[in-house]
Amino acid sequence: MSIAVVTDSTSDLPPDLAKKHNINVVPLNVHIEDQTFLDGITISADEMYEQLPDSKVTPTTSAPSAGTFMELYKKLAETHDEIISIHLSSKLSLTHNSAVNAVSEMGSTSTRIEIVDTQLASMSLGWVSIQVANAVAAGSTLDEAVELAKDLSKRGVFLGMVDTLEYLVRGGRIGKAQGFVGSILRVKPILTIHEGEAHPLERARSRTKGIARLKSLVQEHAPLEKLAVLYTTDLSDAQAIAKEVSKFDPDGDTIVAQLGPVVGNYVGPGTLGLAMIKAKPS
Repeated sequence: MSIAVVTDSTSDLPPDLAKKHNINVVPLNVHIEDQTFLDGITISADEMYEQLPDSKVTPTTSAPSAGTFMELYKKLAETHDEIISIHLSSKLSLTHNSAVNAVSEMGSTSTRIEIVDTQLASMSLGWVSIQVANAVAAGSTLDEAVELAKDLSKRGVFLGMVDTLEYLVRGGRIGKAQGFVGSILRVKPILTIHEGEAHPLERARSRTKGIARLKSLVQEHAPLEKLAVLYTTDLSDAQAIAKEVSKFDPDGDTIVAQLGPVVGNYVGPGTLGLAMIKAKPS
């Protein structure tokens, strides 16, 4: 039985990794004034970040329609017997809901489709998708793939140090980190995703101290299965962090990934972060 793996663009999967692991990525929508772009397809992350600070109109985002998912599922059904569709937190986006609605609207079909709400975002979601794709390639059944996705999701960690909370506030994704609003301007908030929402973790007194704290947080979450260092606009900082923390990655395949237009719209330029899958408890 052949199984197709689907995720969405908030996974921030580098295109080469998505292709390598045969992962189908459904783009979310980015709306700027009267134009609509497809995340990572008709607007790049760099193009988005160039517009954010000076944008007179706040960019917004929206989930793919159920019709978009239906079109992909039907296409994949021509060459696959089953589909696993793995998505970002349903508390952050209607993407998961659109996927569920697509399956419902398709009605009875010979292709079994399972939808997984990871309660994650960015490369923590990306890592879940990659690990599941690897398992499928190695012969896992759909039920095994779903259970693996759920297990990995519980061990997934996203951490982000933002330059400002402005973008989370204006985008309505501040979640439980509302208490950080009004902090001293120079303080750099470090956020995490807990139970599918943005939560405050701690404050760093400067960007330098924040970077040092991100490095130490990798060690605190070790042992790890997977590790990615994330950035919006500061690639060199991300590469420097990756060089130091890669020793905590057992496979030595730590990647540096750019946060895409949708996620980036809410965290803003200057953000640095981590996406990890913690090792199973022994």
